[in-house]
Amino acid sequence: MCNKKKRIPVIKSFCAAAILALLTGCGSGSADDGITLIDEMSQIDFDIDYPVGQITKEVTVTQDFISNADVISQVWLYGATYMRENTATIKVRLYHGTPDEADATMLAEWTIDSSTMEDNSIIKLDVPDSENNTGLTGEHCLIEISSPDGEPDLSPTFWMTEEDVYPDGHLGISGYEQYNDLWFQVVGK
Repeated sequence: MCNKKKRIPVIKSFCAAAILALLTGCGSGSADDGITLIDEMSQIDFDIDYPVGQITKEVTVTQDFISNADVISQVWLYGATYMRENTATIKVRLYHGTPDEADATMLAEWTIDSSTMEDNSIIKLDVPDSENNTGLTGEHCLIEISSPDGEPDLSPTFWMTEEDVYPDGHLGISGYEQYNDLWFQVVGK
């Protein structure tokens, strides 16, 4: 558990955890689909407080943010399985803009078989190079998480923070804006 007297914003905590995981060789390797699970997180201290809830077919989670990278190479999410094997297919999409904007562009889409997820694992999603994945510094982007077939008690979740640690972005769960933020990291250059 985090020392409440020394709370570190989740993005900084996430960066430290990501560096530690990479330096210590934690992880399960990379799949051909651009998805890597890092599953040995028990030794790392996180400032994560709540699951967003099961990602069932009725739930869509969105997190908008301002990109600090010109080119986004990866999106990292922190997933949880409720310590059970799940069967839901999870769709994650990355947009430049938001889907309701006329000029929004989907930069990447991933499909995650939740039965392969480890409980409390970082999921690294590789963003392919494209002509649309450039010039993103200072631009509005959005992560969207949904499931076409998720059922209660068979669907994973993703973690969110207790506080609004990212004031330039908003977390939405099924259209309702939250005070919290999704636990995420964007890696780029």
